[in-house]
Amino acid sequence: MDTTEIINNNLKQKIAAEHVEIIDESHLHRGHKAAGGGGHYSIVVVSPQFENLNVMDRVRLVHKALDEEMTGTPKLIHALQVKTFDTAQWSAKG
Repeated sequence: MDTTEIINNNLKQKIAAEHVEIIDESHLHRGHKAAGGGGHYSIVVVSPQFENLNVMDRVRLVHKALDEEMTGTPKLIHALQVKTFDTAQWSAKG
């Protein structure tokens, strides 16, 4: 299973994400020594658990769901850009 599949599965299982978009931007950071082997990802996450939460609390939920991938060995994620929407916000975008 590649990292994007792991991210997708964890977000769906751990925070009931209804929609996940993942863009692997690692190729833009080749040679970035501080990455420690982890990739750079931009993600959009839609979850009903985000309802009534501020942006920081939403991002914290995402980081908690991906903690092992961001801090474990091997480190799969070095950088993560996160955009979050609750179900109603995502439907209104639509």
